[in-house]
Amino acid sequence: MSTPTRSATAFQEFIGTLRQQWANQLYPALRQRYADIDDGSNPARADEAIAKVSGTTLYHWFEFIERHYQRMKYSDPRWGLAATFEACPEWVRAQIAAAGGSRFLELDPALPIPDYYFEIDIHQHPGNLLGAPYDGLMYQASATSIHPNTRRFEAHERFADLIATRGSFRSVLNMGCGFGKCTFPIAERFPQAEVVGIDLSGPCLQLAAATVEARDLTNIRFAQRDALRSGYADSSFDLVTSTQLLHEVPVEGIEQILRESFRMLAPGGQVMHLDFRPRSRWMEFLIDGHSVRNNEGFMPAFNRMDMHEAMAAAGFVDIRIEAFAETEGATAPDWPYWRFPWTLFSARKPA
Repeated sequence: MSTPTRSATAFQEFIGTLRQQWANQLYPALRQRYADIDDGSNPARADEAIAKVSGTTLYHWFEFIERHYQRMKYSDPRWGLAATFEACPEWVRAQIAAAGGSRFLELDPALPIPDYYFEIDIHQHPGNLLGAPYDGLMYQASATSIHPNTRRFEAHERFADLIATRGSFRSVLNMGCGFGKCTFPIAERFPQAEVVGIDLSGPCLQLAAATVEARDLTNIRFAQRDALRSGYADSSFDLVTSTQLLHEVPVEGIEQILRESFRMLAPGGQVMHLDFRPRSRWMEFLIDGHSVRNNEGFMPAFNRMDMHEAMAAAGFVDIRIEAFAETEGATAPDWPYWRFPWTLFSARKPA
């Protein structure tokens, strides 16, 4: 049975190393160039600094690397992830074979897919997680190099730990679960809870279900459903979560997700959506650029959305919007490396 070649593996390791160099050497140099101009005295000064930095060769190189390392990772015709998995179909089938007939999986091939999902290949992922049987495997492989300076899936494990400080939950819904990188830590952290992960992508859910079969977990289920209209009954859960979902949905979709979260929560239940939110003009500029370079067209509108107002309009109270550290020390003001501005949007449904 053909498997991914050593050359393809070495190429992906090179891509990961390039990402580290971009985050840990190129970005600090760019940030210092910005800080040399902006003294923090007023917003106009920040805009002046951004205008000057954005015209430098250093910034253009920063842009080029971010755009093209992602393109190479997915779509290099020799060793990109798409070509690698396309070349070994039997190996791909073996990785997800355990999902066949799994009691942990509910697929709906007739599920209507929202139009926005087809507008662009988010993250430059060919077919946007619906194009090929190996999409779950490709997304999983890609995710290992997305967040530098963290352990593999450390952010999701830390999110599960944070959730545990907010209560003891018995029924949890994880929206936009993908291949389960956030769902599994929650299920492990709350063995007494029934944990459900939903996503539009059948290939991702198949990989998630195959992973369940290989682990000692019985309190987890995966279902192919739309987070905007899940079909679950009112008051079905006492916690609704998502990770990096909101910024990949149009504003009206985000508002619908908040309403759907509220509807499905039992009285007194909590919502915790983990996503990104810039906290400075500099970071807003970088994230706006990232949205173009990484094909995330809905991100700028989300960045400017009044989430406190939107959550209140959905009916939530005790709304909190707070920085989240994906690794120890990441939110410190002197953190020198590139990182996404992780943010937790949490609230409660009135009892």
